[in-house]
Amino acid sequence: MSNRKFAIISLTTFGYKPNPLRIVQLTISKLMGDYYEPVFQININPEERLPSYIQQKTDLTDTILLQAPPFSEIANTILKELDGHLLVAHNASFVHYALQSEFKYLGYSFKIPQICTQRLSKKVLPNMTNYELPYLTSVLNIPLASSHELTERNNAVALLFQRLLQLDDNESIISKMLEPKDQKTHFVPKNIEYQKLNSLPNSPGVYKFQNQFGEVLYVGKAKDIKKRVLSHFYSSNEKELILCNATYHVDYETTGSELIALLREADLIAKLAPPHNYIQKKDYVTYHLVPQKNRKGILQIKIERRPYQHVPTEIFLKRGDATQRLIELTKRFRLCPLQTGLKTKLGRCTHGEYTECDGICTGNEELGLYNEKVENALDYLNNENDNYIIFEKGRTKEERSFVLILHGVYQGYGFLDNSQSISTLEDFQDMLNPKKHSYHTAKIISSYKQRNPWKIKTLLTTTS
Repeated sequence: MSNRKFAIISLTTFGYKPNPLRIVQLTISKLMGDYYEPVFQININPEERLPSYIQQKTDLTDTILLQAPPFSEIANTILKELDGHLLVAHNASFVHYALQSEFKYLGYSFKIPQICTQRLSKKVLPNMTNYELPYLTSVLNIPLASSHELTERNNAVALLFQRLLQLDDNESIISKMLEPKDQKTHFVPKNIEYQKLNSLPNSPGVYKFQNQFGEVLYVGKAKDIKKRVLSHFYSSNEKELILCNATYHVDYETTGSELIALLREADLIAKLAPPHNYIQKKDYVTYHLVPQKNRKGILQIKIERRPYQHVPTEIFLKRGDATQRLIELTKRFRLCPLQTGLKTKLGRCTHGEYTECDGICTGNEELGLYNEKVENALDYLNNENDNYIIFEKGRTKEERSFVLILHGVYQGYGFLDNSQSISTLEDFQDMLNPKKHSYHTAKIISSYKQRNPWKIKTLLTTTS
């Protein structure tokens, strides 16, 4: 009979690795020997909008979750309940990562020994054709009508784990799973002294692997430069071995924050085209709003699809985002949906949701007046849209970094001394390290905005 204390956990999350996951449902049960006790099931307010696929899967809504406590209010309770216990879950590494994400979101570290019933099943029941929970429960005659119903799922995982414990003689397999992993041995090619690698900083930034001629082979970004660089040399992956054996020198730049590191990495890859960087050298499709005149002289705004390139205009990563901006312009400036491509029926527009059309499509509106409205819309698009600044940590405690976006276009980044008095947009531009706006920088900033909306500081004509 096991004397270990186990905490069986099931949860519902949204978000995708490597971004932080948000937990919206959590169930914890405890198991010790024959004693099994459900501790609690709770809804958690993620403090942001709930994706539609989660609503369909769970029947949760934003209204329901507004009544639930945020993770910060139950964090201490969770830590107390898990104290002295081993985390048990089906796909335990994901559950552990989700909890780790939430605690990291609050500024705390979280680590607990874990046992994965999926991995344990593969050891104890090696001849199964499938190790997903629905299949295992059906084969082992464990009740599970719906794997989406969290209490039912957690009870099924608990029963499965008890069956697996009975098949694990003296808990030898579990004991081996809980043993600390062997420390990785350093593999350092003869071209670099280990002391040089070991002297790299444990701070965010970018690093460059260079060959004997000083040519850059690979550019990477890291929250911890030293840890990330050494991980390349730990790897037994064939591509990593080829890269490391060709490397004679590792150069680096500290950036203070991961955001600046990501932007600097994108800049360096575009500029240097290192042979071992593959993903960011691909061609990607972006969308732009462009003006053009038709044969009647009507100025139209169209969505143009063009490949990845540096352009001084707003980049839309999805056609749907460009369409939403076009809808905004059409309504705000009383444009004709036929002339902006939102309607394709020939002749007069059918209005419907676009009731602002003044009749350019039927000749009831003067051409010059309509084209003037389109020009005003383009001015708005180019001059009024998305002016903001993002502040982040600096390279030292005495400074902070900033990223500047004007009219939806990434301008670059810079560093400010904390003692400096900055009061106008011109002040920021004087401190700016100008960079090119691209598909990758647009994607980095868009993702950052979604994760950190409170860090976006809107700009008008001046800022302080």
